[in-house]
Amino acid sequence: MNLELRSPFESDYPAKLEATVRDGPVRCISFNKRGTMLAGGCSDGYCIVWDFQSMSIIRKMRCHVNSVTSVSWSRNGRCILSSGEDHKCVYWDITKGTQKWIRFDGPVLMAEMHPRNNSIFVASIYQDSPVIVEIGDTIRRFPLPTNAGSSPDANNSSSEETTNSTLYIHKTVVCRYDKRGNRILTGTNKGYLNVIDPNTRRILDNPKLSHLSIRNISVSRNGKVIAVNISDKTIRLYGLDDERIDINPELQFAETVNKDNWNQCCFSQNGDYLIGGSGKLAAHEIFIWDRRTTRLVQVLQGPNETCVDLAQHPIQPIIISVDMEGTMYTWTTRHKEDWVCWDPAFKEIDDNIVYEEREDEFDFVSEEEAEYSQNNQMKQDEDEDEDEEIDVVTVDKPARSDSSDMEDDELIYLVDSEVESFISTKTLETQQPESSTRSDQSSNNVIIPSSTNNSSMGRNSKVKGKNKARIGNEYEDMNGWKKKSYHN
Repeated sequence: MNLELRSPFESDYPAKLEATVRDGPVRCISFNKRGTMLAGGCSDGYCIVWDFQSMSIIRKMRCHVNSVTSVSWSRNGRCILSSGEDHKCVYWDITKGTQKWIRFDGPVLMAEMHPRNNSIFVASIYQDSPVIVEIGDTIRRFPLPTNAGSSPDANNSSSEETTNSTLYIHKTVVCRYDKRGNRILTGTNKGYLNVIDPNTRRILDNPKLSHLSIRNISVSRNGKVIAVNISDKTIRLYGLDDERIDINPELQFAETVNKDNWNQCCFSQNGDYLIGGSGKLAAHEIFIWDRRTTRLVQVLQGPNETCVDLAQHPIQPIIISVDMEGTMYTWTTRHKEDWVCWDPAFKEIDDNIVYEEREDEFDFVSEEEAEYSQNNQMKQDEDEDEDEEIDVVTVDKPARSDSSDMEDDELIYLVDSEVESFISTKTLETQQPESSTRSDQSSNNVIIPSSTNNSSMGRNSKVKGKNKARIGNEYEDMNGWKKKSYHN
């Protein structure tokens, strides 16, 4: 549908199920910065990239042996970082088809790319401390602390005192960058939320939010508010400063009827609404609250499959959710076409009206007058077209985009011809010449039509003699193909 026909007064949150996509056992999804492409990780180790406009697969590659736990886009949109249960992260260049593997000592719970640097990411390792990884000619790793008062390199110590300390009691289960990448937010299994400086690798603030584990952390679009999903079946909102977390006042969002857990939470495209995916069994429910008033404004209900992950489109009010079977659901607003925006003279009526005929509406006009007026109109249109200069080079900036976020080498759309095919071309080179069709032969060679195809020839075509064979000489060209030149 044309975007110009959408009413500017429609709701900013989804209200209906638009479409479903089944392309594999998807477990986690993520949009790129502009929302033009969608990446997903599957339970069979594959990573898939869809074109969001058509929801067609444009890239698919086997990156892991076991299930994929998270996917993240680089700033320029050319690379995807995936983490898996096979103890590794894969840095995948979707334009070149190359991969870089970074192995760890345990399963990777999640990993996220730096929002400003295309070669740095942070990863959370199972039963181990989180780590910052710098990708280059050599892979560099920088461990992060898990509790206040510990040094960054204390995790590498093997003494008995370190083993019995609280360092190994707190395990980081989730990690995420803030909007600018100046701080790292990590959540532990004991309910502590750490704010870490990535340069000094020191904990700046670590308030205890609950005695249960932190499951997810989401940062708003402006970077000033964070949503924390905790295992106590409550999503909490906090203010985020440069060095500390403002825990007062605390806004809590929960399901007051069934008291179910939340599998995922995120903000809307403008940050005005909070979205939560319910972990209720045999039910696909998505709750949408007004962030300022904490009022529940919408509940999206899908098929009888639990919602395992969801992602909000960065620009449009669209939500993509994933169920346990790997099916993706697209939730959109109820669009109402506003034709007044397209044509100011258009009028919408509620009831039928009696049409009043104009006095000169059906007057007879001679052919000469009609042709003269038509020529004048064509001349006016040609003059307007000559004066107007059409710019086909400049690319318009996407809606709701910040100029500081634009990059020269940013990849917004992906075409299949931009990457080499992963199918080996050797099988094509070893094919025999006889397997080719006649349409592949050179235009200089004469093709003798068979007797069954003579009826399809034109009447002006002439065949000398009845079933007369032509005599020719066989030869081989430079590529080894057998050809024959004919003469009468």
